[in-house]
Amino acid sequence: MPYIQTYFNVKTDFPILNEWEGFDLYDDWEDRDLLVVFEKDVVMDGSFYWDIFDDDVKGALLKHFDLKVSTDRPIQGLVFLGNLTVNGSVINAEGDYGPFVYVKGNIACQSLLLGGAYVVVEGDIVAQEVVMTDYNHGFLNCNGVVSAPVFIVEDHSTYFKRRENILFYYNSKTDEDFPAENDCYEDEETEEWLISPKLQALLVHDSTAFEELKRDLAQGEWVLKSGILPDDIGISKVGNDYAYWLKKVGFNYRDLKRVPARYKDLDLCLFALQKSYAALKDVPLVYITDTLCIALVKADGFALQVIPHDFLTVEICEMAALKGTSLGFIPEKFYSEALILSVMKNSRFEPDMTDVPASFITPALLIGYLKLGKGLYLDKVCKTHGLNKQEILFTVIDDGVEWVDCIFSHHCSKETIAYAKQRYDNEVYAKEWAVYMTKFGEKLERYA
Repeated sequence: MPYIQTYFNVKTDFPILNEWEGFDLYDDWEDRDLLVVFEKDVVMDGSFYWDIFDDDVKGALLKHFDLKVSTDRPIQGLVFLGNLTVNGSVINAEGDYGPFVYVKGNIACQSLLLGGAYVVVEGDIVAQEVVMTDYNHGFLNCNGVVSAPVFIVEDHSTYFKRRENILFYYNSKTDEDFPAENDCYEDEETEEWLISPKLQALLVHDSTAFEELKRDLAQGEWVLKSGILPDDIGISKVGNDYAYWLKKVGFNYRDLKRVPARYKDLDLCLFALQKSYAALKDVPLVYITDTLCIALVKADGFALQVIPHDFLTVEICEMAALKGTSLGFIPEKFYSEALILSVMKNSRFEPDMTDVPASFITPALLIGYLKLGKGLYLDKVCKTHGLNKQEILFTVIDDGVEWVDCIFSHHCSKETIAYAKQRYDNEVYAKEWAVYMTKFGEKLERYA
């Protein structure tokens, strides 16, 4: 049985670990932090998830090995003093971070997916299908052989003594020891980086990007086609029916792209769209209707960016503007002053007036823009288009005492203060002016 040990005791009992940079990589571990120590060989059924900084994964690990740990005690790593045999995959899907893992012996598994973890293996790594190290926050050092039909190093610090890969090897860190046809390449139309056609031909599903393969591995799936390997693992062990794809799409809507045509019905597409409007780009055109597009933009104005052009109308753009969208998603032929201001009023971010075509930049538009309480790009726009900024600010002030608030909030200056004072510091507006004096008193004093 494994046991829990403090960082203080582990670094004392196993001084060899101190030689590795990843053992307290950022010097922020506390002596009371914990590591799980496995003294003997470990054999585990099912997949072994190493993302133990996730509370659910940590809880499953503790439950599986019957370990008791206070919830406020972080587990920083796993130490295996023997061999690790997993009758499933070893999975560290989180790319940004992960635990320190030390394996004194060998690792044997279905597939091995590593992301942000810092992993040291003194022996060999033997995988039935794939070893994939992904993203630049992680580290793997294998002092033995990496033996797997497919071995992929994608922007990851990966070191090994020797490798045995009968089907495919790719390493983005070097171009010296794999065939040119294994390299990934850029699609000229979409500008996406795609995996080698040679690798695509090996995979069960229609996968064109490493992220798609990574998602399959992260779910512990067999990923190679049947018949490619002598023992015929692969498709015979992978579900490939409607229920399977429903589950896949539920896990990640992006997998709608890979669903075979015979299973990609309207219900499955609508299910994916419940997860994200972005799935629309992978919905067959036959299922896309005006009603569907309207429903998507009413839920989220940013859905406008994936609506096919044939379905874009002034009305649907106006709906999107009310729900928050970007001006760049709207065809210029639909632009109007009212629509532009609606986009800016409901924007989730500070709108950029520099996105507006020159033909729409008028004093009236900038006055409406200022009344929204905006104005970050006013100086630049006025200079670019030869407009008098001071006149525009004064016009807003003239339009009513209520607009003084947005001028003092965003465009306070000696000139705007003096102009507003001249217009509203009198008996008629005494109440409103007193409110401004209280609200902006300190700011007004700085410009006095």
